[in-house]
Amino acid sequence: MAEPREVVVIGAGLVGLACAMTLQASGHTVTVLDPEGPGEGATMGNPGGLSVSSIFPTAVPGIHRKVPGWLLDPLGPLSIRWRHLPALAPWLWHFLRAATPAQVERAMRALHALTAPALEAYAPLLARAGAEDLVRHDGHLMVYRSAEAMRAEAGAWRRRAELGIAVTELSGGAVQEMEPALDPAYGYARLVPGNGHCTDPRGLARRFAEAIARDGGTLRLLPATGFVLADGRVRAVRTPEGDLPADAVVLAAGAASAPLAALLGDRVPLEAERGYHAEIPDSPVQLRRPVFATGEKIFAAAMRSGLRFAGTAEFARPGTPPDWRRAEGLLRLGRGLFPALREPSGKTTRWMGMRPSTPDSLPAIGQASGAANAFHAFGHGHIGVTGAAMTGRIIDALVAGRTPPVPLEPYRPSRFAEPGCAASSQAA
Repeated sequence: MAEPREVVVIGAGLVGLACAMTLQASGHTVTVLDPEGPGEGATMGNPGGLSVSSIFPTAVPGIHRKVPGWLLDPLGPLSIRWRHLPALAPWLWHFLRAATPAQVERAMRALHALTAPALEAYAPLLARAGAEDLVRHDGHLMVYRSAEAMRAEAGAWRRRAELGIAVTELSGGAVQEMEPALDPAYGYARLVPGNGHCTDPRGLARRFAEAIARDGGTLRLLPATGFVLADGRVRAVRTPEGDLPADAVVLAAGAASAPLAALLGDRVPLEAERGYHAEIPDSPVQLRRPVFATGEKIFAAAMRSGLRFAGTAEFARPGTPPDWRRAEGLLRLGRGLFPALREPSGKTTRWMGMRPSTPDSLPAIGQASGAANAFHAFGHGHIGVTGAAMTGRIIDALVAGRTPPVPLEPYRPSRFAEPGCAASSQAA
């Protein structure tokens, strides 16, 4: 066990809390800072997928042809608000640079390293928090309307299989047997049995926070505003209520991380990717497992709070009001998946939140360039829930000075700071 230290973790989403729990289990004293409280950011609206199969980055060869369409279709799966385009330009430049076969292979392997151990890495955290009831192990069902649509993704699934991700192909009645509520028009599917599902990510975050407090940690509803630096180390974390001394600092503040990372020597091009969901609290549809319709790009999951539909992303200027048409579009697509929802009735809810998105879809994990005792753990994008527990193990090793369980080169926070590269420190 490492020498006990006072560690300040900035951020109380699942990534920050998993880091704090893992550090605490190693004997460290932890203080978690978050102005909103546990699970109130992107964690809150997440559809809860624990997806070992989410290993492909967004930037892939040919993606540059889609950018004009994103600008023209405000309700597409991914949209960019025109007014935000100048500020987004450095991020887009890095995004397009990442869309090469070599970079995609690199990112895929790095994402796999974070996601493959997810369920095993979560197990001790769930047990300690008494939260096993919030995670299911029933797989995910990827559904298609035609054999042609299914074949179009065959190459990507072969690549997953090469990495050991199991998949079972289904058709006809076998699909309906898996999910009886699904429209029979979706006659083809892939079952990924190794995927899991958290039915209440915010509830899970709260149980993690309770476990941390029970075992002697502290959660303070405060933002981190800066650092006291001396001799290449963080001596304290600044807050509106004074400085908090720290032997080590973990930056896991999600979409708000970039300005703080810059103070620690790393200018990471991080964007706040606006995600939406729509939910039917009293849904007549009871899913056995999450369903992802690949053609419509919509993820449906049974949550403790209702049937949730997610799958849209948007880039916009800070402070721009939500475009609730995106949530309504998800609801329409969701009703198309399940005939029992065709006649709208009852209450629906909607949500918009900020995912921390990097251009290459890889988080920033590793030692800060400007402080030997500060460590980054942010930028997980769409794999925050899946990658949180493994990220906690990596950070625990770094704080202790041990070799981390996976090679960290792909996640290096300084990877964007190359000669001739423009990096944005924006956390919109």
